[in-house]
Amino acid sequence: MEDLFTMLSSSAKLNKQQSKKRGHQRQQEIVRHHPQEDDSDSSVEDYNAVAASSMASRDRTGKRDISQNKQQQIQMEQMAAFRRSMRIKVADKHDPHLPNAIASFDEITIPSWWNRNSGNEKSNDTNADALSSFQAIKHAVLHNIEKGRWKEPTPIQMQSIPTLLERRDLLACAPTGSGKSGAFILPALLLSHAASNLYYNTTPNNNTPASSSKKQKKKRQKQQVDSESLDPSKSQSSTNRHGEIRSLLLAPSRELAAQLHREVDRLGMGKPGGISSLLLMKANASHVIAGIAGGKSGLDVLVTTPLRLVDALHKGLRLDAVRIVVLDEADRLLDAADGKQQRDIKQKKKQKNIKEEKRQSSNPSSDGSSSSSEDSGEEDDDDVQPQSSGSSQTQTFLAQMDSILSAVPTSAVRALFSATVTQTVKSLSHSILRNPVDVTIASPGSAGGANTDIEQELMFVGREEGKLLAMRQLKHRGQLKPPVIVFVQSQERAQALFGELLYDGLHVDVIHAGRSRTARDNAVARFRKGETWVLICTDLVARGVDFRAVNMVINYDLPTSGITYVHRIGRCGRAGRKGKAITLFTEADFDNLRTIANVMKQSGCKVEDWMLQLKKSGTKKKSSSAPRRSNIDTTPKYDKKKRFHKLQMIQESKRKKQRTGSIGKGQHGSSV
Repeated sequence: MEDLFTMLSSSAKLNKQQSKKRGHQRQQEIVRHHPQEDDSDSSVEDYNAVAASSMASRDRTGKRDISQNKQQQIQMEQMAAFRRSMRIKVADKHDPHLPNAIASFDEITIPSWWNRNSGNEKSNDTNADALSSFQAIKHAVLHNIEKGRWKEPTPIQMQSIPTLLERRDLLACAPTGSGKSGAFILPALLLSHAASNLYYNTTPNNNTPASSSKKQKKKRQKQQVDSESLDPSKSQSSTNRHGEIRSLLLAPSRELAAQLHREVDRLGMGKPGGISSLLLMKANASHVIAGIAGGKSGLDVLVTTPLRLVDALHKGLRLDAVRIVVLDEADRLLDAADGKQQRDIKQKKKQKNIKEEKRQSSNPSSDGSSSSSEDSGEEDDDDVQPQSSGSSQTQTFLAQMDSILSAVPTSAVRALFSATVTQTVKSLSHSILRNPVDVTIASPGSAGGANTDIEQELMFVGREEGKLLAMRQLKHRGQLKPPVIVFVQSQERAQALFGELLYDGLHVDVIHAGRSRTARDNAVARFRKGETWVLICTDLVARGVDFRAVNMVINYDLPTSGITYVHRIGRCGRAGRKGKAITLFTEADFDNLRTIANVMKQSGCKVEDWMLQLKKSGTKKKSSSAPRRSNIDTTPKYDKKKRFHKLQMIQESKRKKQRTGSIGKGQHGSSV
């Protein structure tokens, strides 16, 4: 054994002088960076800290890696780990210009373009003013956030806020109730507050780029003087923001637009100079078009529906000063299945109703069948009167968005937000967004956008008559826990269900596009106050509308698609709360049942295997169409016959009066 050791160690040589030299150099380096102080304890602590850091920063060769690339790599790895912990998925992880996510609202920092420095004294003064203005608006926003009891940003807010502040286009997908509204309202308030010369990188006096040479500045000044002599309206100073609209928020329904407007006013309260926001309506459209709304400072935020905005654009509204445009519920706003097609569907629907009334008049004992087509066009602002063919009234949502985006300047930031981003939306986003940041927030155990905080249940009720019985059984057993939202597929069924539950002691109300705007607003207000326990509605409020503390959602009629199902049940279980969704289905719903069962399974819910193995019927029928359903009516057949005979007697008496009147007129004419 000793012979083997001597054999192996015979070629090893220890250079003690070189090791002493390295140790002496290291000690001199530490002393040079940290000179000795009078306090021996503090000097020892500093020596130990620096020695530990220097040892940690060295590799095997003894060289210290302090390159900028290495530091950036470490920072990127730490940020990637943070995003994984928050379930933030970014499509292009290696984007060098990808803004870092924030862990708290205090980490919102001034954007790089807001704090430019040209190296002279004037630019230093400008940067100081820019920093103070950003800190002022940030302080006001953070104060409002604390008042709203937002403790920390949600995952979608962590990545979206810094991305939009750096003026990057964004495609964001996050589950319902995850704080998407705050993710774009906060950047919109901050971007609209920036001075024009900072946002567009121009000097305050002549609106020329700050990086331009003196010759270019003189040339632009001469061109500006010539243009002002031709058009005096252009001689306004850059500080005059009269008629400007700096942020544009678009929503598919007026209820969602009104909710966004309330959030803008709440988060912008106390903003330096005051918050100037407006919900575009028929009453104030003329003021917005004329540029009077907002006064000299213009509008910080304009919230509207696409139909109302397109109508204003046709009347002369200009969007030249828009800095950020946001499409909330982007999959709905980029839908091409509305407009003229939906108007044709409504006409067919009316014809079917007329035929149905005739059939019921001939056979009063039959229950009849209600229209199964859903009024998906009801999400448009219904205050605009029908116009001629080719107008904004008959345009699809996609065509309306094309008109709006063509009026927005190319420098504006564009953002798409939704809980369900389909492949169609992603393909359309390539033509709308420019080098976007694609962010997806994945819920644990969910891949389809459904909120995992919601307990989901499927309940078989046999036929249509069993649905109303199931509702009353839930109430009798104490399983109906208000506030509750009940979804049906059409306006007629919503009104009929309201009539059936009105006297059951449930404090019920109904909302759909067939009601007036005042009635809809009052219904929403009563439900928010707690005066209404059960709100019956169509898909008008299925998207984006935030009702606080909704405990239960009941799908009285099975949704025709998984996307509609996700948005419906997303009205409960919001902001970390728990919720429950019960979906009633009959034998006629088996064609669409498998789609809903797949969404539930992706959300981690237990689903029977036979539901996942259902096959679609062989009949040629659109998968998105709802089945024909019988009317919601529990009136006995005897009472129906009695009511029918009474109507017949009234109609017969009217006919007799008409005959006698015509005969009397004829006799009077002959006598003359």
